[in-house]
Amino acid sequence: MQQVIKVSHVSKVFSRGYFKKHHKLVLDDIDLEVSEGDRLVIVGESGMGKTTLARIMAALESPSQGKVLWFGENISSMNKGEKKLLRGKVQYVHQDPYSSLHPAKTIFRTVADPLKNAQKIKGKELRQKVKELMEKVGLTPAEYFFNKYPHHLSGGGRQRLAIARALTTDPRVIIADEPISMIDMSLRAAIIKLFKDLNDLYNIAVVLVLHDIGAAKYFTYEKGEVAIIYGGKIVEMGEGAKVFDNPLHPYTKVLISSSPIADPQIARNRVVEQLRSYEVPERTPQSKGCPFVHACNYYVERCMEQNPCLEAVEDNHWVACHLLVNKDVDI
Repeated sequence: MQQVIKVSHVSKVFSRGYFKKHHKLVLDDIDLEVSEGDRLVIVGESGMGKTTLARIMAALESPSQGKVLWFGENISSMNKGEKKLLRGKVQYVHQDPYSSLHPAKTIFRTVADPLKNAQKIKGKELRQKVKELMEKVGLTPAEYFFNKYPHHLSGGGRQRLAIARALTTDPRVIIADEPISMIDMSLRAAIIKLFKDLNDLYNIAVVLVLHDIGAAKYFTYEKGEVAIIYGGKIVEMGEGAKVFDNPLHPYTKVLISSSPIADPQIARNRVVEQLRSYEVPERTPQSKGCPFVHACNYYVERCMEQNPCLEAVEDNHWVACHLLVNKDVDI
């Protein structure tokens, strides 16, 4: 399969201040690959760098170090014309469907304008194509919505419209930032199912940024990979089934064990590990050690001095933890 996006040793530092600058390390040496037809979920709590990573993958933000390749080409060395040719193949769906859609444009124009620009079609052909795209994302009957506006739709409907707009350029990958965070609980599974269908039926690679463990499991358990991110660093990564059935990193275990469970009996009886600290310290480029060391109950002195690398523990399963890789302690 053709490689669509490759993130190689990407770090991101945000700086603020004028005379005395303060530097915050948001992403720390990230490596990722996405090929056609892949599913990938980036999971973590708020403030862990998930959205920044997604924006860098979509070339909406530049890394401080490292490089991002689209279809084998370094996007930082592309000129505007070269980037424009590939821009339509990598589409980004923003977190907030309420602000990412133009309120003065009808639903038809929201889809038709980028479609007309990308595919140079008009008239009856344009109308038919808009109808097909809207039906593809579940906005049916399509003609009913043509003359309505985004505010006439529910949160789930607006997210479907945003996805339809992203499909106007025939993308090979869609990167969606928290696509279900502003949608009612009852509709979240339907939106994740839509992304699964786009992946299965049209071989579009899908990268989702989520903090919902249940949604991440639903999307990747049968097919796909999960990247668990903490403090701007991927601490565990692998096939969805392997990560969810056999979580290895202490943070992954806490994240999964503390997620909501539908069965009240299981929820009452489960024991959630208590961490040493729930504060997430701000990291700088000079920070040492594992980003999770302040909270981990199993740390050793090495964890405070050396930042662990992501290493394989089995096929298609990697973890960044000195204890697990070196078998120093049973966790």
